[in-house]
Amino acid sequence: MAVTALSREILAELHSGSPADALPEVLEDVSMTVEREPLTEGGEVRGSTAVRVGQLRKIARAKLALWGLSALVEDAQLLISELVTNGFRYGTQREVGLRLVICLELLVLEVDDGSPERPQLRESSLDALNGRGLLLVSALAESWGVSEDGKRTWCLLRVPAPRQAHR
Repeated sequence: MAVTALSREILAELHSGSPADALPEVLEDVSMTVEREPLTEGGEVRGSTAVRVGQLRKIARAKLALWGLSALVEDAQLLISELVTNGFRYGTQREVGLRLVICLELLVLEVDDGSPERPQLRESSLDALNGRGLLLVSALAESWGVSEDGKRTWCLLRVPAPRQAHR
């Protein structure tokens, strides 16, 4: 299989503790772009934009099922929800992109929102309605990061090792 061009930040994460020539074998690389409408006057994502999150989740679920990675579906869908919603809320371009890179040993999720402002983990009060997205990403993903220009946020999920048959 061909190796796709992953960003430097993701490659650096993949190579930590690995030989420099060990690139992941890519099974599929899917990019999707959705338009977002301007936020409401109250700074909320419009419903007509928010529905796109569900559509992206369904596409990701189908792709993961196709590759026999159903064990990753729930975590991947939650991560997509958080990262894409952040892209809709804080992005600076009309479109938000989602990229799924399915490899033999890991799944890369990457969201491009065009904003040079780097997302930050933050603490939220117990009664806050939002502000916990990156905390969830940090808890679920093996690792996550932001491109040098701040426009892309990515995370990695490790593909579970196949179980050996019991004798």
